[in-house]
Amino acid sequence: MERKSPGIPQVAAVLLGSFFALATTLNAQTVKAPVEVPFEFIHNQIVVQAKLNGKGPFSLLVDTNADTSAIDAATARELGLAAGSSGSSPAAANSTEENTASPTTLATFELEGVVARQVATATMDLSKISKRLERPIQGVLGFSFLKDRIVQIDYGNSKILFYAQSPYPGIQAGPNTVNVIAFPLRREGGLIIIDSVFINNEKMRATLDTGSSGTFSLTPEAVALLGLDEQENNVQTQTSTGDNGEREAKSALLKSVRFGRYSLDSLPATLWMPNTGHDKKPYQINIGNGFFQDFKITFDFKNKMVVFERVD
Repeated sequence: MERKSPGIPQVAAVLLGSFFALATTLNAQTVKAPVEVPFEFIHNQIVVQAKLNGKGPFSLLVDTNADTSAIDAATARELGLAAGSSGSSPAAANSTEENTASPTTLATFELEGVVARQVATATMDLSKISKRLERPIQGVLGFSFLKDRIVQIDYGNSKILFYAQSPYPGIQAGPNTVNVIAFPLRREGGLIIIDSVFINNEKMRATLDTGSSGTFSLTPEAVALLGLDEQENNVQTQTSTGDNGEREAKSALLKSVRFGRYSLDSLPATLWMPNTGHDKKPYQINIGNGFFQDFKITFDFKNKMVVFERVD
């Protein structure tokens, strides 16, 4: 029996299928695995080990809301860094006290093979952070190191992953789920800002602050908007210690918190009172590690996205 040769369309289909199979294989081979960096979670703070100008390792606190990375003044002297003129701390807005900082530049900043060069840095006294964490902290890893990177903080496994490509490709085009929520992010005044966080059904702006050990902290603007300052149960006063000293605040119970399709009820929050350094902010809510620790959070600074993945 005479066999027919495959026609041109059939040959084309076979070749096209082979091409896509080869492209998929090559793509899988060329996608770089993320760099994994272990961290310690101490008093709800992320602490990593890093080399500065080839020396170390030194213990650094990871703070996404620190516009400039920082080095303790004593460590800066040990490294022989030349400091510029003094100014207030980049984190001074968290307190009515000021922590004097001097600008300098690190030639190399290395975190488990992730290297940045000529990193803008501030030298400052970090003794209050060290006291609060009950161990020496020699620096703060801030946005001047994290910028233009894709950084995932996996709280459950105590590691930070640095990706070359987003671990959530195309997430902007799809809907959020209860367990995976994506937000566009922007930087304003050196802070990470997201919109559309709902507190007691009121839409608010939030800053995502890995330098905060708390859960939710509300500015005086948010406190007034929600009428929490008029409620008699908001009378409990608490004291917290930051890099710029101690500050007092009140606490309250939030009826509901919602972002994307994820929601929680009856959550405790800190209320910042007027004239405590929080009156004029580009955000209304500060969200910290006390809340983040139930998620994997990916800060995609390349594509200006942040993704929360719920971990049970």
